[in-house]
Amino acid sequence: MELLREQLPPRWTLELVEPEQASIRLRVTSRYPTGPVVGVRYLVPVTSHKNFVSSLDASSLDALLAARIRDWRDLGHPEPLPIVRISVQENGKALDQPDLTVTKASDLGAHVPGGAFALVEPWALYPYLRVLHFEGKDPLRFDQNDYPRLLTEWLTLEGAVDLLPPETLQPLFATRPVFTTLTFAGDVILGRTVHRIMAARGDWASPFRSIASELSWADLTVVNLECALTRRFQPPADPYTLRFMSFPEAVAGLALSGIDAVSLANNHSMDFGYAAVQDTRQVCEEVGITTFGVGDNLAAAVLPAVFQIGSSRIALLGFDGVSTDWYGARENTPGTAPLRADIVEDAVRIASQQADIVIPFFHWGVEYTLVPTAQQREIARRAIDAGATLVVGSHPHWVQGVEWHRERPIFYSLGNFVFDQEWSLETKQGLILHLWLSGAELVRYELVPVLIEDYHRPRLARGEEAQAILQRVCESSRLLSEG
Repeated sequence: MELLREQLPPRWTLELVEPEQASIRLRVTSRYPTGPVVGVRYLVPVTSHKNFVSSLDASSLDALLAARIRDWRDLGHPEPLPIVRISVQENGKALDQPDLTVTKASDLGAHVPGGAFALVEPWALYPYLRVLHFEGKDPLRFDQNDYPRLLTEWLTLEGAVDLLPPETLQPLFATRPVFTTLTFAGDVILGRTVHRIMAARGDWASPFRSIASELSWADLTVVNLECALTRRFQPPADPYTLRFMSFPEAVAGLALSGIDAVSLANNHSMDFGYAAVQDTRQVCEEVGITTFGVGDNLAAAVLPAVFQIGSSRIALLGFDGVSTDWYGARENTPGTAPLRADIVEDAVRIASQQADIVIPFFHWGVEYTLVPTAQQREIARRAIDAGATLVVGSHPHWVQGVEWHRERPIFYSLGNFVFDQEWSLETKQGLILHLWLSGAELVRYELVPVLIEDYHRPRLARGEEAQAILQRVCESSRLLSEG
C-alpha cells in the first residue's frame, strides 16, 4: 500500500474500501495474471524432516493446496503419515480450511508436525523445516525467470487501471535472500580396493563421476580424506590392509567434485608417517584444496581453515577422536588434532573470534553402531556451548542421527562416502549434508542419501533405497531423544 501511495501523482489518494465500491482493486492471485502486475513474491513448499517425500509435481502440489490428498503415503512416504496443512500468516501462504494456523512458520519451533505442509517465503525458512523439491529441482536453485508458477503469487490491479499513470504500473519483484551454501560428505578412503580400481581403469576420478554435480554447486564443499596421497611408498598388496594410501593422481576426483577443503584429522591420514601427510597437503594445495586438522605440532593442528564467502567468514576445525594416542599431535611433535574436550573448547572459542560460522568436523565414535556414545554427546554439546554453529561427524561407517543442543544441530555421522566396504548394506550407505546459512544463522539443512556401488563409487540413492537410509537416521535420532 505504501509503495503504491508513494507512486501516485500529486493530489491522488489511496484508501481501502469494500471491493464493490472501489474504482481500482488489488488482488493476490496464484494463477497467471491477466491484469497489470504490481508485485510478485516466491514461495517454497516445506514439510518436516520425518517426511520422506522428497519432491512434488504440479498435480500433487495442486492437490495439497486443495486438500484433496490427506496422507503423505499417497505421495510416496513408506507408511501412513497424515498431512497437516499449515496456514502461515506472515511471510507465508494462508491456506483455505487449514489444520493449523500460525503467525510465522518459526512459531512452530522444534515441534513441526511430522506430516506438516506449508508454503513460506525463503526468508521464513528455519532448520526444523525441510524444503520439498518441485519437479525434482530445489526451489532455491530456480532462476527468477523460470520460477514455477504454482509457487508464485502476483499482486494485480483490476478495474479502471487506465486512470493510473503508466509509471505506477511497474511490477515490484520480491527479492530473494542470498544464502551461503556449504556441503559436507563423510569418509573418503582412496586406498585399498578403491586405489586398485582407479589404477586398473586409468581413471583417477572414477569414484566421483556419478556424484560430482551434487557436491560442486555449493560455495564450500568439505569431506574427510582418510588416506595419504604420496609416491614415497607403494600401496600395500594385502587386499585387507588397514593402511590406506593412493598416488597423487587420485586428487583428480576431489578436484572434479569442486571439493574446497578436506579434514585430515582421522585415524588413517598418518598411516604412512608425517612426511606422507605433507605430501598429501601439497597435492591438495596444488589443486586449490585446503587441508585442516593436522599440523607440525599441537598448536598448528588445531588451527582453523578460514574462508571468506561473500559477507560470511567460515572457520573449519578437524579433530581426531580415534587415533589420538598414536597419531595425535603434541606440543613439539606433528600429528592430528586430538579430540579432547578442553582442546576443542579452546579451539572453537578462538575460531569464533575469527569467523561468523564455526564448524568442527569430528572423527569419532564406535564403528558399526547406530547411536553415538555419551562421551561424543558431551563433547558436541561443549563445542556448541563454546560457540560452534553446528557439529559434523564421521568414522562409524554407518549413518547416525541428528541431535539438537541450544537450537543448534549435531550431525553425528555421515557414514561412508568413498570406500570399499561392500560386505554390508549399512557400510554402503552414506549422506551428503547441504547447509544454507544467512549471516551466522543456519536456516536450512538437507540430508541427501547416497549408495556406494562397485566397491568405490557413490551415487544418489533413489526411492526405497533413499528412504531406508533416512529411516536409519530417524531411528538413531529417536534413540538419542530418548536418552
